Amino acid sequence: LFFFFYAILMSILYQHLCLKLLNIINKVFGLIVIIIISLTSCRKTPITIPAPLQPKPIVEMTYTNLNNREIKYQQSGATLDVNNDNRADLFFGVQLVGDQINAVDKRQFIVVSSINTFLAVNLNEQILPLSQNDSIKLENFNGSNWYNASEIILMERNEFATGTILWRGNWVDRGKRYMPFQIYKNDQRYNGWIELTADKEAEKIILHRMAISKEAEKNI
Repeated sequence: LFFFFYAILMSILYQHLCLKLLNIINKVFGLIVIIIISLTSCRKTPITIPAPLQPKPIVEMTYTNLNNREIKYQQSGATLDVNNDNRADLFFGVQLVGDQINAVDKRQFIVVSSINTFLAVNLNEQILPLSQNDSIKLENFNGSNWYNASEIILMERNEFATGTILWRGNWVDRGKRYMPFQIYKNDQRYNGWIELTADKEAEKIILHRMAISKEAEKNI
């Protein structure tokens, strides 16, 4: 009987001690968790969410390879149908002009536009060469106005009676540049460009490529 009561007593004490020990372990564990959370929250850095990138507007273009067509003196020029409607829109050629007053012969490398083709011409009757990433606006831009049925000199060779040769024109030796144009069709405007090089050493203009917007009323 003694051993029976002794076993019961030991069982009760054991359960009491286990519960007390378990309670202590839970408290210690909870304290450790609180400390870890506190340390983590102190070190937490704010998360920066980048703003979504805004895509640049893309205007679909039609490109045509002009195969480095050369425009030289005493050779036939080049007539371009830029919007593929079987009509001549632009003509590149060389004309000879004699100036008797100043005793100079001028070889003028020109571009001529049709009634429905507009060129961006400034007050000096010049077309400014554009570079890559320049914009071609629907409205007048860069001090230039859109004029149709125009004849513009891109570069000019002046040979004086004394034998002196002088070149003029803002396209001379600029490397590959872009000449803007604008087509009117069905009362809507289509912007485009001609990629060309004006080489005074070889006395020629080289036509590389042309492009025109497929979408009306768009800056390119």
